[in-house]
Amino acid sequence: MEKIIYSRFNVEVIKAIKKALSSKEVNPLFIYGPSGSGKTFLVQNMREEFKGTSAVIKAEEIDSSLLEKYLKNDLLIIEDLQLVRPSRNVIDTLFNILEHFTKTGTKQITFTSDRHPGGLNLQNRIISRIESGVTVPIKVFDSVSKRIVIETLGKGLSDNFLKKLQKLDIKTMSQAIGAIRKVRVLGYVPDEKDRMEEADKKKKEEEKKKEEVKKQAGEFEKFIQDVKRGFPEKLVETEKAEILRDEYRAKMFVWKMKGFNTDRIKKVIDGNLDLLTGEFVSYTTDIQRLIELQKRYGMLTTDNLIKGSILSEEENKEVEKALFNPDKVEWLAKTIEKLEEEEDKLAEKARKKLEVTGKKLIPDEEISKEKIKNLNKVLSIKLQDESFRLIEDF
Repeated sequence: MEKIIYSRFNVEVIKAIKKALSSKEVNPLFIYGPSGSGKTFLVQNMREEFKGTSAVIKAEEIDSSLLEKYLKNDLLIIEDLQLVRPSRNVIDTLFNILEHFTKTGTKQITFTSDRHPGGLNLQNRIISRIESGVTVPIKVFDSVSKRIVIETLGKGLSDNFLKKLQKLDIKTMSQAIGAIRKVRVLGYVPDEKDRMEEADKKKKEEEKKKEEVKKQAGEFEKFIQDVKRGFPEKLVETEKAEILRDEYRAKMFVWKMKGFNTDRIKKVIDGNLDLLTGEFVSYTTDIQRLIELQKRYGMLTTDNLIKGSILSEEENKEVEKALFNPDKVEWLAKTIEKLEEEEDKLAEKARKKLEVTGKKLIPDEEISKEKIKNLNKVLSIKLQDESFRLIEDF
């Protein structure tokens, strides 16, 4: 870790990585921060110093068929967890990976993301296991961090260049690297030169406007010019308002065709444009939440929940109808979260009941081949990490 620049923006992450390398108290380790903040660089250094087998995978490339290969590593680093695909296969694989690496007591798993675990679109069973470990942020630069990074990366540059670089709006490691490269290649601080050219251009434009004002002939002429300028502007504003209203109508029609309840927008579509815009933004946000809730509900095994008397047929129909009603978002979120928890309980109960220890069946326990055949249709048991998944889910 000698080549890493230490400062306020990344000190917590570096401490957590060092602790993870020397013990298993920091497991799982979750590192989050803005794009370009240096997350990949830090976990690559972690992998270099780790003693044991290791692998780095992108979250969007997780493949359920490679689960056994992932589990063979002593250290597994999963980058950009916010990009993980929301399919049941992938989510189950991610859960199995977490279970294995956090329960063995001898392995380490590390995640990176551009957001806090609470902002990830993942099931509670995964979020809760991540949050049971250590979560640390890489922050944007404060003034001290920016100075240290620029002086370290900019060795060999003149003091004048370093001072000018520190005045730029540099917030992340990648921005600092890019700015210093430009200086070395171009021989000047590009942003500073651009600002100077822009200032000169604005100054010339202002002087030109002053000259034009001086040439105006009398107050009456000025009044006529103001009327000519103001009248078409009002027409343009009215025209823009109607164009925007038509766009809202078109989008409302699309949502209606997709099955969403659009009553909320219908009530205000011909009213005050500011109120309509506010309602449109709120409605769009709720539609986005509904789409995410549809994904989550789609990953639930409703048949098993109904069989377990947790969800009735009528309740299932009510939820399916609400999945297209933006006014039901809050109720849906609570209902689906509760069902996810109940499904996890069912799964754990089934696992304990049907768990196989690896011993041969006792002769007295005569299980017919037909029962075994039916059992295999329902459950697939992985003995290595004591986890399972419902085949009928797929």
